[in-house]
Amino acid sequence: GTADQGRQSAELQVLAGLDHHSLVHLIDAGVAAVGDGQEARFLVMALIVGPTLQQRIADGPLAARNVGEIGYDMAEALDYIHANNVIHRDIKPSNILLIDYGNDAQRARAKLTDFGIALSDDVERMTAQGKTTGTAAYLSPEQASGAAVGPESDVYSLGLVLLECFTRTVEFPGTVVESAVARLSRDPAVPEDLPPYWRRLLSSMTSANPSARPVGGDLVAALRQVVIADNARHKEPTEPLFLVRETPRPALPKPDILETLPDQVLQRATALAARLFTAPIAIVSIVDRDRLWLKSYYGQEVEEIA
Repeated sequence: GTADQGRQSAELQVLAGLDHHSLVHLIDAGVAAVGDGQEARFLVMALIVGPTLQQRIADGPLAARNVGEIGYDMAEALDYIHANNVIHRDIKPSNILLIDYGNDAQRARAKLTDFGIALSDDVERMTAQGKTTGTAAYLSPEQASGAAVGPESDVYSLGLVLLECFTRTVEFPGTVVESAVARLSRDPAVPEDLPPYWRRLLSSMTSANPSARPVGGDLVAALRQVVIADNARHKEPTEPLFLVRETPRPALPKPDILETLPDQVLQRATALAARLFTAPIAIVSIVDRDRLWLKSYYGQEVEEIA
């Protein structure tokens, strides 16, 4: 109805107004007609060059320092959107983009994307099939139980993401029901071989009690301290952030170079040859892989001789 359309429009205006260095820039947002009187919400976002965190985790281990830097960027992103009354609701590795500036930068830079199910109120949206809108493996206990969600829910999901950066395994796999039951019955298993400050932080972020999770500036400060501690332990990351993919590329057909060169270019080349050798006539042969080209130049002296 009209009230629902007004609510959606207000939500989209909030999302379109978000602007932060740890968010993929939202250029525009609105509602578009999709036929049969139906409407769909849309978001227009900036293009980011680089892999998702999901792809990077699949490629190989990440250095602890880079995990902390990614977490710090995400903590700042959450602090910002939560201050604007937006709950992301779908924090997961595939929604975190790593920026590849192509200059072998050691500092990891990450941006949060996909605000497709973010709402500006505290009511969890359910699909037509009764499932929560967030991806099952990263739901908070509140989402899994159908309770109201707040900033603490995004912090829990981020905690699972950072944990997966270390373990490279999904902590709560399976169907929506299997995954939900698992997280409602136990806390995530934090590896014992992680530094104490990482174990404390991940345990608090993934606490079953939302009030025990650090939010806002507290989470930003905690991850800043983690980055400082990791930098003190390792001056350089033990693993590069961006790995060279060995994916074979299909052979591209060789371009017909001579077909793309303007005629004037070849004429200038033969004229240059004539000047270099102080000759009234120059003939240049150009050998392509399947043919022979000839270009000639005749100076004024030739005409005078003729």
